[in-house]
Amino acid sequence: MKKILLLIGLLFPAFATANDYEDIVQRAFESIDREFKEDWAFTETSTKDDVVLIGHYDPRRPENDRWTLVSVDGLEPQDDEIEDYLEEKERDRRRGRRGGPPDEDVANNEGPERDEEDEDEREYSAIVNFTSLELVEETGDHWIFDFKPNTGDDDDSDAKFMRDVTGQLKIIKSGHYVATINMHNEKTIKPAVGVKISKFVTTMAFGPATDDGPIVPIAVDVEVKGRAMLVIKFDEVEKTRFSDFEYAEH
Repeated sequence: MKKILLLIGLLFPAFATANDYEDIVQRAFESIDREFKEDWAFTETSTKDDVVLIGHYDPRRPENDRWTLVSVDGLEPQDDEIEDYLEEKERDRRRGRRGGPPDEDVANNEGPERDEEDEDEREYSAIVNFTSLELVEETGDHWIFDFKPNTGDDDDSDAKFMRDVTGQLKIIKSGHYVATINMHNEKTIKPAVGVKISKFVTTMAFGPATDDGPIVPIAVDVEVKGRAMLVIKFDEVEKTRFSDFEYAEH
């Protein structure tokens, strides 16, 4: 019997239980450094409505003055563009926007603007329903898992939206970190009366800030296409890249 068990172990070395998958994925999410903005400066390049904005974040600057708009479509920004940019950054900071580098006082629920309803959005791992994990590919370099996103309260509008979304994530074995999270709709999403979303695709990518730096967000792509109230069409594509990470000793 022992020989048979040993033979099975040799023939099926990659066999793993669902609990093993949960451990693998959870540890990979834990590798993402959520506090890197305290010590790292970086450049953000975003493209929306065919407009390219380049901004820079520096934690050495005063808390309310850490973002700087560098250029708009390659040109020096105007005063109104700078004002709009900084207002948007403040809104993002307050709601702990999913996907981009989160602001730590919001991510850790510290500070006066805490929004408990958005608490799950501050944790990347909260996206995944761990009981739905399914291993679809394993190589010597990575794992790829399919998953269903968490839906939360069945009566919540976000829950109605996420029920028609499926996801896939890739984990790099060397360093054991999440490389990409992709979510897309399988059929038309109807999150509210009169609203139909025919296409929803979100991809988040992560990687080392530098050769020996922390694991940080490096890209976010969002594409949404649909119709509201039968006559209003929307087709939005937004791409964001994070680069030029520099340890900001202060």
